Amino acid sequence: MLPPGPAWATIDPGQLPLGNRWHGGGGSVVGGALSWACLAAVVGAAAAVLAARRLPGRPPALPALVALAAVGAAQLLPPLSTGGRGAALQGAATAVALTALAAGQLHLLRRRLATSAVRSWLDLATGVPGCLAVVWAIAAPLVAAVTGGGLLTAALLLTPLGLALLGVTFAVTSTALLRPVDRRMVLTAAVVAVLTTGEAGSVSAAAGQVGGDLVADAARPVAAALLGVVALLRDPHQAVRAEESGFDIVLGPVAQTSLSIALLAWFVVSPTNTPMAWAALATVVLTLVKTVVVFQQLDALNSLRAQATTDALTGLGNRRALEDALAAVDAGHPAALVVVDLDRFKAVNDELGHAAGDALLVELAARLRHEADDDDVVVRTGGDEFALLVPGGDASAARDRATRVVAAARRPVHVVGREVRVGASAGVAAAPVHARSASELQEAADRAMYAAKSGAGAGEGGVVVADARVADGSDPAAEERRRGERRTAERRGETPR
Repeated sequence: MLPPGPAWATIDPGQLPLGNRWHGGGGSVVGGALSWACLAAVVGAAAAVLAARRLPGRPPALPALVALAAVGAAQLLPPLSTGGRGAALQGAATAVALTALAAGQLHLLRRRLATSAVRSWLDLATGVPGCLAVVWAIAAPLVAAVTGGGLLTAALLLTPLGLALLGVTFAVTSTALLRPVDRRMVLTAAVVAVLTTGEAGSVSAAAGQVGGDLVADAARPVAAALLGVVALLRDPHQAVRAEESGFDIVLGPVAQTSLSIALLAWFVVSPTNTPMAWAALATVVLTLVKTVVVFQQLDALNSLRAQATTDALTGLGNRRALEDALAAVDAGHPAALVVVDLDRFKAVNDELGHAAGDALLVELAARLRHEADDDDVVVRTGGDEFALLVPGGDASAARDRATRVVAAARRPVHVVGREVRVGASAGVAAAPVHARSASELQEAADRAMYAAKSGAGAGEGGVVVADARVADGSDPAAEERRRGERRTAERRGETPR
């Protein structure tokens, strides 16, 4: 028995689930067949979702199951053309399905982009009122005029369309940012498009257009079947995307806030579209909250990155910081590297203890930083070894810095009430003169430093600049002779040795 009340009095019993809608009576054979097809598609897709959730790498099944349940509920309810409470519930069920789909898309994006859950759900929270405000601003007055209802009724009818716009936005974002493209995101966007088409048919039915309900009935089984296919697709590899710049981070919030403020200004001039104004205001408030959260997360991320590339004892960069800076050499940019190793440090450390050794390292690190230029990269690579990278510099500039660093290391240091003296040996190499890659540059500078430490060239506490003999163990004169021999053999038509 139907609940009492005037709202249900307008419903034709033939339009209820056990009437013409399912049995095909009264000329609704196609509608009944589509209803049974929708039921079969919903059940089959739900089985696929539940079966796939046991496979590794699958997202939670809840959003898909909620969407399928809402699609099935929309098909069970009377069509919009009948009016009454069932009409409103059908639109609400479609809105629930589209919201669940948007949540599922957001989860896929979060998994592949490795973003935080808080930031992802704030994206959803700001996206829903933002898309609704745009759709209500554009279409609500037109729908209200066509249907003869008020703006609030029109806004409710257009809510699924606004949520569909959100789903399309997520799909476009995924396609633009991620490589390879996630087929699940594309198919989910197709589900959103199909449900939107069906909802457009329902809205046209509410406006008195014939056949609108049939379009909605045909869209739902297709959407349910596509959701089943989405559940069975494999989880793609981790996405590859470019690092976010400051512009990329603020572009979305600035665009959302600017558009919402523009809609609010329009409401001030013409205060008629109240639903649009409330949605725009909610977008502004939530966007501000999202901006604060995002910048807090970025600050924490930058702090973690700084810790990962900083030597805890001296405050200089560490080996990872040097490797990051040396990436420019692999890209073909010139640079010079100074490798510094302390002399007699082990004796101080053994005699006075580790606390004295640490204090000595901190003091010498400060001196090294003082002798370097502002653009130089100064790091402690480990133990009593340091390095100084001169971006864009040559061997001459690096040798000057190395000479100053060695002189600074020779000055006495006061630690734990004692005056101690140590020395330093430095090796210098430059790219592309001595090396063509970052690894070759480090090897050349290391060889030069060991030559200085062993007394070859400048002797202990001195500076050695890498040359062809030090860099790769070759003899330049012998190499030139071999090149001459090869040229002579080629002129004679002989096979060069």
